[in-house]
Amino acid sequence: MNTARAELRKLLTLPSLRRTALLTWAATALLTYAYASAESAGEPLGDDAGLAPLGYTQAGFLVLGVLAATSEYQEGDQIRTTLLAMPRRLPLQAAKALALAALTLPVAAATAATSTLPADAPAWMPAATAYLTLTTVLAAAVASLVRRAVPAAILLLGLYFVAGPLLRARSSASAAYLPDTAALDPSRGAAATIAWTCAALTLAAWVFRRRDA
Repeated sequence: MNTARAELRKLLTLPSLRRTALLTWAATALLTYAYASAESAGEPLGDDAGLAPLGYTQAGFLVLGVLAATSEYQEGDQIRTTLLAMPRRLPLQAAKALALAALTLPVAAATAATSTLPADAPAWMPAATAYLTLTTVLAAAVASLVRRAVPAAILLLGLYFVAGPLLRARSSASAAYLPDTAALDPSRGAAATIAWTCAALTLAAWVFRRRDA
């Protein structure tokens, strides 16, 4: 638990995470206002108007996870210092994931509330909060494998905003197996999001344990 607290304090000192969280929330607020204005003008938005803004601003949570994971591999190579203080890699990896989830949860809740409450869809708020938190942890796991922020961000954004929509367009049955489906339909995509997150965390922990710092 002390390791998790130390990791949380480390994340809280990163200005890039604070800026990303603030910009993501602001973008969600603007998109929610735009969707509400369109709906009041009589444009049909479907039953998931409360989730629609999150389909775009989840990009901020992907970037949040990437920045959190790659910060220690940038100039200065802080990961070596971290490993000197905590040489047991698997508990360290678990502490990192726990700290990131704890940091993300209130940001995800505020973002989900901003999107779902004005759209009169409060029932989706807990699911949206969980989805955004899991998405951040998944992004961090992938980024810890890549170790560089830009390639990791390109990979994840390409998966969520290019590959995913293309696969769904070609085969609607594939939607149930994609990690971002829960952003469109939480009841349908929850299992896929959880499975992808667990798989990414497992792979990241296995690689982190075996390779050099």
